[in-house]
Amino acid sequence: MGVGTRSGRGVGVVVGVGLIVVLAAVFVVSQWPRGLTVAPWLDWFVVWLLVGAVCLAALVVDRLWHASMVEWNWLTVRWFASVVPLAGVVLLCVGGLGIAQIDGDGRFRTSVGDDEILPLPTSLRLVSADTCASGGSSGNCTAEFVVTATDGASRQTTVTRLVAHLRERGWPLQPEQGSYSGSRDISGILHWRPHRIWLYAEAEPASALPPATPHDAVHVYIDNL
Repeated sequence: MGVGTRSGRGVGVVVGVGLIVVLAAVFVVSQWPRGLTVAPWLDWFVVWLLVGAVCLAALVVDRLWHASMVEWNWLTVRWFASVVPLAGVVLLCVGGLGIAQIDGDGRFRTSVGDDEILPLPTSLRLVSADTCASGGSSGNCTAEFVVTATDGASRQTTVTRLVAHLRERGWPLQPEQGSYSGSRDISGILHWRPHRIWLYAEAEPASALPPATPHDAVHVYIDNL
């Protein structure tokens, strides 16, 4: 934007430096954890695209404002032929990325990552992990992690260890009717749907238990519904 403006080199340099500062600040704010799950790259990238769209619009306004002072020529036509398609691409990217990840109530979804439960303490062992064991449309998924004790401890002991571990990782687990559950917000600038976690304190329901898992295994579910 600083190069394309016709308001003078000094104004262009100031605006260009300011733009770099704004983009850097957006990235820092987006990725600052604040004790929450860090937002994905889409969080800062969409905001960058929006900032780019505003800058392109400002360039067009700047060109139109000074158009009466200079004669329209081939360079002016070529400038518009370059900027207008670029503006269209930016707006299409913003709309496309938003539609791909947004759900029905206007919030964005982010996929569940292994780091939301891993690494486990030495007393626990990960048997299997599936970050989208079940799901539907608009990127909604339920992740499933199967965990057992490394020392042959009972399921009740495994649950106790696992609950303590998850609470240390920031999950606000609370007991309720034979299970533990809790939700954690996503950091970032956009309005992200929180992740919800739950596990059964007692034996896994027959309808949810895969046939090949150990009898003392504990299943941890995390969804972005």
